[in-house]
Amino acid sequence: MKRIVIFSGNRAEFGILFPLIYTLHTYYRLEIILSGAHVLKRWATESDVKKQLQDNHISCHVTDIPLSAKNNIYTRCLGEIYDKTLDFFETNQDVDLAVVLGDRIETAAFALGAFYSRIPLLHICGGDVADVFHFDTNIRHSITKLANYHFATNERSKNVLLQMGEEKHRVFNIGNLSYDYDRLGFLTPTAQLAEMYKLTQDDMLVVFTYHPTCDRTQEENYKEFKSGLEAVIDSDAKKIIVTFPNNDPGHELIFDYIMSLDENERMMRVNSLGTYSYLSLMKNYRTIIVGNSSSGLLETTLYCVPVLNVGERQNGRVRGDNVTDVTADYESVKTALNKLIQNYDTLRDKYTGTKYVFGDGRAAIKAKDYIDRIMERSKEERLFKKFVERQE
Repeated sequence: MKRIVIFSGNRAEFGILFPLIYTLHTYYRLEIILSGAHVLKRWATESDVKKQLQDNHISCHVTDIPLSAKNNIYTRCLGEIYDKTLDFFETNQDVDLAVVLGDRIETAAFALGAFYSRIPLLHICGGDVADVFHFDTNIRHSITKLANYHFATNERSKNVLLQMGEEKHRVFNIGNLSYDYDRLGFLTPTAQLAEMYKLTQDDMLVVFTYHPTCDRTQEENYKEFKSGLEAVIDSDAKKIIVTFPNNDPGHELIFDYIMSLDENERMMRVNSLGTYSYLSLMKNYRTIIVGNSSSGLLETTLYCVPVLNVGERQNGRVRGDNVTDVTADYESVKTALNKLIQNYDTLRDKYTGTKYVFGDGRAAIKAKDYIDRIMERSKEERLFKKFVERQE
C-alpha cells in the first residue's frame, strides 16, 4: 500500500485537511505529522486531532514535532521543524507523497525538508494572493516552487500557479475541502449547537475572529481587535461568539483580553469553534462572520453567509459576493454590521451567484482521484518538474 504523510501546523489547518484524510485512509497508508500550535501549550490541540481520528475509525500513526524555543517561536520554528523533518525522512524513505496546506511558516519548514529529502510534495491552497505587507503570499508562493503537485481551491488560483511556471498536468482545481463535511454528514446537529451556545433559530449570531498581522506592532493589532470587538458588542447582534487568535506574532495582548471578558447570555468566548460547528452554524443559524480570518472568505460562500472583512489582512484574495470589506475602526464596523443584520435575508438571496466559487462539496473526491493518478507515475516522474515559460 502506498504511503502518504500529511503535515498540519494548527487546528484550523487540520480541519481543512480532515475530509481528505477521511477519504484516503482506506486506500493509502497514512501518517499525520503535527507541529506549530498543535504542540504549543497555549493551544495544545494534538489530543483533539487524535480524538477526531479515533472517533471516525481512522487508523493512522500520529507523530509530533515538538518546539523547544522559548522566544520568537514563530520564526525559530522554521529551523526546528526543518531539521526534524530531515530526520524523519532519513528513517522513512519509503514515503510516496507528502501533503501540506497553506502558507504558514511551519508548513514552509516541512515543505523544505521534504524537498531536500527528495519526497514528492503536494501543496493544497496554492496560488492564493493577498496584496498586503505580510508573509502569507511570499511563503505560499515559496512552497509552490518546492512542491511537485498543486490542488487549488478556485480557478483564479489555478491560473496563478500556471502563471508561476507550473506544468498543467501538475495543477488541479479541486475546490475547498471544508465543504465536504456537509456531504460526509459531519456537521454538528442543530440541537447540540443550540445547547452549546444557547441559541434559538431567531437569534442573530455574530462570530468574531481577529488574527494579528505582521506589518503592525502588538499594540496596533490589539487596538484594531479591541475597536472591532467593541463595535460588535454595541451592534444589534443578539448573540456573539469570540474566538481566539492564531499563534502569529502579536497574539498575546489579544489572547489576554479575550480571557478577561465576562461571559454572559449574549457573549461567550471559545478557543476554536471547530469545523463541524463552524460550518453547521452558518448552514443552520442566522450567522454573520466578522473579523480578518481567511475562513471568512474561503468557508462561507457555499452557505451565502454575510461576512464583514475587517482591515487589510485579506486584501486581494478571491472572495464571493457575500464579503463586505470595511476599515478597522469602531464606527465603520458597527455601521456596516448593523446594515448586514437589518438586510440579512435579502442579502443572502443576492449572494447565490458566487455560491460555488470554491466548489460544491466534492473536493475530497476529486483529490483522491487525482492522487490515484499521481501515484501511477514513478517517483522520479513525480519529482522532476519543468518550468514552463508562458508568454502573454
